[in-house]
Amino acid sequence: MWGTEPELLVVLDRRRDADAPGAAVDLTAFGQVTSGLAPRLVLLVAPAGRAGEVAALPGVFAVFVDAVPAGLREDLSPAENLFVDGWLTRRAGKDRGPGDGRPWDSPGFEPPDRPAPPAGPGNPAGPGNPAGPGNPAGPGNEDGDGAGRRWARDPGVDPDC
Repeated sequence: MWGTEPELLVVLDRRRDADAPGAAVDLTAFGQVTSGLAPRLVLLVAPAGRAGEVAALPGVFAVFVDAVPAGLREDLSPAENLFVDGWLTRRAGKDRGPGDGRPWDSPGFEPPDRPAPPAGPGNPAGPGNPAGPGNPAGPGNEDGDGAGRRWARDPGVDPDC
């Protein structure tokens, strides 16, 4: 999360009448709403210490900082569970590679190799033989622009025009 405030998972009360006056829960006084899954789930960027204040708002069922109890997970729909899984995954630490965050052309950095195109009717070169018609590195594309000279292989098109 790049050193910012955590995202709190706010679960709204499903029993609230969304059409009743004052039923809308205004979370913007506590932080920025970054995402939501209507009608019950909202991600709110706010200090973890304010979770209790948010939970005390009318229309809020619960607020979670880092985990969701199994009992509530059982009550969520499949889409809501997927939303919660995404929130938990975003909070998890990520394995960073040696080049993470560095420009492609930084000293000592080797960009990954472009995968070889698969062999097939449109690419006789295939893996292990990167040069060939149908492959941007092969004959018919000496300028390397990826466009090739396909028009020259079209019957009925004069390649010298």
